[in-house]
Amino acid sequence: MRVLIAIVLSMSLVGCATMQIDSSVSRFRSEAAKVNLGDKKEDVLAVLLPTQKDLPSNAAKSAESFMKDKDIVEIYYFRSGRQPDGLTTDDEFTPYIFTNGVLTGIGWTVLGGTKSQGQVIQPPAQIHQTTIVN
Repeated sequence: MRVLIAIVLSMSLVGCATMQIDSSVSRFRSEAAKVNLGDKKEDVLAVLLPTQKDLPSNAAKSAESFMKDKDIVEIYYFRSGRQPDGLTTDDEFTPYIFTNGVLTGIGWTVLGGTKSQGQVIQPPAQIHQTTIVN
């Protein structure tokens, strides 16, 4: 009985996380068009960060920052998709690149492409049984 309860609870938690991711993706897609190249970082984050507030920590991607020449480059990743493979991969996010506090790039092309991609899950093949009657 305990095993059955544990299985039901874990399945409901997985379903809840999936719904949170899908909800965040939907909110992101509805808000992303409000952002344009040249916008200030604070303005972009005010629009897009709230779309990600319900994401479980394992379904998010941390921001990155570095210096390039004398410029400060910051990259924020927003959950923009979900592949139902149980993995969290780059292709499920859209990067927003800021240089000195101004949005200068959107998308993986600017960064040279994704490093990881989700795996398309094919539905299991149906098993056909044949009964032979003598």
